[in-house]
Amino acid sequence: MQEIGLFCGTFNPVHLGHLLIAEAARSQFALDKVIFVVSPHPPHRNNRELLDGEARYSLLCRAIAENQYFQASDLELKRQGKSYTIDTVESLKVQFPDARISLIIGSDNLKSFDTWHRYQDLAKQVRLLVVPRLRVVQATAEGGTTVLAQSQINNKSENNKSESDISESNISESDNNRSENSEEMTASLDSSQTLAHYLSLYPQVELVDFPGIAISASEVRKRIKEGKSVLYMVPPAVCQLIDKNGYYKVPMVK
Repeated sequence: MQEIGLFCGTFNPVHLGHLLIAEAARSQFALDKVIFVVSPHPPHRNNRELLDGEARYSLLCRAIAENQYFQASDLELKRQGKSYTIDTVESLKVQFPDARISLIIGSDNLKSFDTWHRYQDLAKQVRLLVVPRLRVVQATAEGGTTVLAQSQINNKSENNKSESDISESNISESDNNRSENSEEMTASLDSSQTLAHYLSLYPQVELVDFPGIAISASEVRKRIKEGKSVLYMVPPAVCQLIDKNGYYKVPMVK
C-alpha cells in the first residue's frame, strides 16, 4: 500500500520550517511522498499580504524541486468555489485508489477538528499526523525559567504587536484548518489528558517527532519589507525568485 502525506497551507511563502515538518513526517512514517497543496485565498481573511496563488505555487515548486519525495499540487487553486480538505482527500483517493493518506496538521487544528466540513467522513479517510508545539525555555528575572509558545516569542520580538503569527494565519479555508507558518503547525496540546481525549475521538492519530525551528512566514515577509536577508530561512532558489520578482516588498493589495 502506498503511503501519501498531505500537507495543506497558504505557504506565504514556503520556508524551511514547512520543509522540515514534511521531512520529519515522511521519515518517521515511511511516507512514499508528501503532497503540498497550496490553498487559495480564504474569502473571510484580509489578503493584504497574501501573494497570488500561482506565485506561491511557483515558489513551492522551487523549494521542493530537489526532493524526490515531495510533490506540489495546485489542485485547490484550480477548484471552483470553497475549498474543503475532504474534497481534496477524495480527489486524491481517486488518483491514488490504493494509498493511505495521512493529513499533516498542527495540534491546534486537532483541537478544532470537529468544526471542519464533514470532519467525521474526513476522520475515516485519513490518518492524522499531528505536529506538537515548539517550546523554548527562557530564564526569568527571578532566576527561574518559563516555557514560551512560539507565538509568545514572536509577540515579544515584535514589541507585543496585537497580531501574532497564529492569529494572522491559522485559517486559510472555511474549515478553519490550514496552517501558513511552522508556529501554527506546532500549537499546543495542553496536557497528556487532553491528548488522550483526542486520541479517543480520532483513533487514527499519530504525533510527529518534529525537532522544531523558529521560522515563520510572517517573519520572512517582515524581513523582506525591511530589506533584510531571508536566505536560509527560505531555500536559496525561493530566495532568488522572491528577489527577482520583488515579492513581499510592499503589502499585496487586490
